[in-house]
Amino acid sequence: MPDPAPRPALLIGEAHGRETVPLRDLPAGITAVTLPRVVKDGDDTIQVRVPKDRKQRVKPRQVDLVADHPVSPYDPPPALTPRQLAKVLETRSTKRWSTIEADLGDNAWQTTVDLIRCGAVILRCDVVNVTGYSPRSWTLTHSWAELAEDKLAELKGRSRPEDLHRDLLQLMSGIPQLANEHTLLANTPPGRVLKVPAETATRAEDWRVYELAVRAASTWWPAQSQPRRITAKELAGRSLRDTKSTWTPARQQAFSNLIGVPFDQAVDKADTDLRIRGPLQWRVGTVIADTAACDPWLALPARGVQALGMISCNARGVFIVENEDTFEQICKIPEITDTWLCVWGKGYATNGLIELLRTLDWLPLVAWGDLDAHGIRIISNLADRVGRPVTPVAMTVDLYQAGVKYIQPPEKLAGNRELASQLAQEAVPALRDLAGEIARAGGEGCEQETLYDEVLPALPSLLEAVLLSAPGGTARNQARGTQHGSGASEA
Repeated sequence: MPDPAPRPALLIGEAHGRETVPLRDLPAGITAVTLPRVVKDGDDTIQVRVPKDRKQRVKPRQVDLVADHPVSPYDPPPALTPRQLAKVLETRSTKRWSTIEADLGDNAWQTTVDLIRCGAVILRCDVVNVTGYSPRSWTLTHSWAELAEDKLAELKGRSRPEDLHRDLLQLMSGIPQLANEHTLLANTPPGRVLKVPAETATRAEDWRVYELAVRAASTWWPAQSQPRRITAKELAGRSLRDTKSTWTPARQQAFSNLIGVPFDQAVDKADTDLRIRGPLQWRVGTVIADTAACDPWLALPARGVQALGMISCNARGVFIVENEDTFEQICKIPEITDTWLCVWGKGYATNGLIELLRTLDWLPLVAWGDLDAHGIRIISNLADRVGRPVTPVAMTVDLYQAGVKYIQPPEKLAGNRELASQLAQEAVPALRDLAGEIARAGGEGCEQETLYDEVLPALPSLLEAVLLSAPGGTARNQARGTQHGSGASEA
């Protein structure tokens, strides 16, 4: 049997938002970075800042040692014993160096180095004499922390695998929507360990993730006859018997793949910050996420971006949309979704969206927002944070002048007029004329939803025009996307 294909590298490394610190005698494949400091900016969006002194020098007292190269979401060092691996995965928040030495024995340092290189842990160290370091504690990386509970369950196994196998078959019996999954599992008998069916709709690799997706779907489908939408906690309580059970990105995606519905549409009160539609496949932990599996979009919590590894991306560009209803309308236009990666991120960009856009750095960025002061600032804020140009579409003075203005109280109008006046000087250049017109109109705004008749029919050609005007035109963008998609492990 051929070896399985290697898992793709993570999109986002643990060094994101930090700065390298030069220390002597660091092991190969490892770099030292500053500790993250999270603050809120004026737009109430969270930023990761590098701590510096008053002279803008980086002189930290502590650093984190992390991998200096792309890593897989989960690929333990081969020399690690199951007992040692379990000890690593049992890290709750932090584990002190003295405890690590007790767990791993004489090989504690070398084993820790191997764990850092494979993307399992972040080792916090005290800086000694400016360029030296001394281990202090470790934490699991984002991707390993998300997968820890499920991987521990795999390591511990089940005392009677055949009983659990039979239990899942019984849960799915009588549910027409799960008939195919029932057949797949029935044709995959357990041995000493439980096996995930090869063609499972969950696209999961780990039994624990597969099991939870099946249990949740077996509860969710019968509940669709009720007028009230089941909540995420209720679903966990009824199917997993624990309302506090975490809906990790991998579990969410496996469940969504199985039922064919985005997680935030399947349940109420879902913690979802990103909705994405377009020609892209990736991994959420160890689960394959594919836009073809969920209609009309993929839904991810922003923290899920930390566990993503790209598989392929054939998009010609990224199209960011400010409003939820507008995003839904765009998802119904195949001319756009077949070639553009369409993203909705709830107004001002979340950290997860920024990290994703920084990773897709070869694709042009286009945005459509409300024709008001905040719509302009959202796009300007996005361009500043992502560090490259963002081209606005359907945000012209002519559309604004002819559009329906929404009602605002006097104090809001005054604030928006003042903001628009400021943005007429500071916004991205393509939106400064619009900002000036909004200021002259007293701060009035026009929302995207009132412009559907004028904009939606013309949107495919507007996006095409952006590509044609980009340096090198569409051919260059397509070539770069294909190359990046096939070489994802080098991302």
